[in-house]
Amino acid sequence: QTVQILVTGGAGYIGSVLVPMLLEEGYQVRVLDNLMYGGHSLLPHFRNSRFEFVKGDIRDPQTVGEAMQGCDAVIHLAAIVGFPACRRYPDLAQTVNVDGTKVVAEAAGPDRLVLLGSTGSNYGALVDEVCTEETPLNPLSLYGKTKTAAESYLREHCNTIAYRFATAFGVSPRLPPDLLVHQFVYQAGPGQSLVVCK
Repeated sequence: QTVQILVTGGAGYIGSVLVPMLLEEGYQVRVLDNLMYGGHSLLPHFRNSRFEFVKGDIRDPQTVGEAMQGCDAVIHLAAIVGFPACRRYPDLAQTVNVDGTKVVAEAAGPDRLVLLGSTGSNYGALVDEVCTEETPLNPLSLYGKTKTAAESYLREHCNTIAYRFATAFGVSPRLPPDLLVHQFVYQAGPGQSLVVCK
């Protein structure tokens, strides 16, 4: 029997790379995304019989409940990601990152595995330290605080694993413009120079 996975935020930066990998591995993949940043990365998958797409918001319990039906696991990537975006849209960051995660948790229940795309920002500012899973969480930014709250809720209510990503970078069909490494590459492009100050 084919394992079915729900990917929230599957049209985003990481989801756009992850979804084709899951399909190549033989999984049945259902993506739930509101297409806030467009959905061009998903277009090639519509010809795959193991791919499904649901346009919707993770804050809507009915939409999430219906998308969850028949799924064995959830990869929860839908979020307002990063310090700049959360600072620009603080209310949206709270309702999507925390309240939306609670909706996903309720729909998933205690037995279904939920893999959360979290962040190293949960640790706050550490100087001359290496983070481990035992390092105390001390988020300083709104982004870190909302993702820490999301993690905590999932741990209390679900069978969950949180992946605390460091700053992601690299090629994806949906490149976010506000990642530091991407900004460096853009600034160092033809005819420009990159200045790094200490």
